[in-house]
Amino acid sequence: MKISITLIGLFVGPFLFSQILTVNSGSSVSIASGSSVTLDGLEIAPAVTYIISGANDVSRSATAATAGSNSSVSRVYSSSALLSGFTGTLSFSYLEGELNDITESELVLELQSDNDSWTAYTGTVDEENNRVSYTFTDPVSFKAVTASAADATLTIEDLSPTASSIYVYPNPTANRIYIQADNIKKAELFDLMGRKVMETSQDQLDLRNLNNGSFILKVITNNKSKSFKILKK
Repeated sequence: MKISITLIGLFVGPFLFSQILTVNSGSSVSIASGSSVTLDGLEIAPAVTYIISGANDVSRSATAATAGSNSSVSRVYSSSALLSGFTGTLSFSYLEGELNDITESELVLELQSDNDSWTAYTGTVDEENNRVSYTFTDPVSFKAVTASAADATLTIEDLSPTASSIYVYPNPTANRIYIQADNIKKAELFDLMGRKVMETSQDQLDLRNLNNGSFILKVITNNKSKSFKILKK
């Protein structure tokens, strides 16, 4: 496949698309439809021309993303600014030694949204080439990419209330979500593209007018904030 890339005001590390990619303020990287770029193991193949605007830094970490006892592989790609409105295929490569005892066939792609919650996408695992891929037909926005086990969430939810904890119920829900927390300042509901679809300062949200699917609920109190993945059915 021919690779067509437009690089404007771009600085990269010692090897092209290796560990660090820096797009300076006022500059951009344009990836043409039908082409792809690989950032040290993360391949980005957009369905339509995709532009990464500066200022933005893309880096790779060897530290796994963790939530309680759950862990990703020991490879996480992060960008300093949100990558918005992407459609196409992301292919995440890894080494056997980075799996952290995760069964390779159970790997899913994980994207972190702007509110720090993670969403799993079950795609194609190529065990021979150590790669997991997913094709996004609907636009997604993300600031980090990794892979984890299909049954391991990287976003922790409180299971029982304490004086300072936040938890929500019922989940999944067909109608309302109730929030139990002290001193709720704001609750914001986002779709998986990172767009805010609802906001309240009350202890409940009415979801009856929303389409079925997954959402991210961010609850902010006087002393903490927490994000939850909500399933509307």
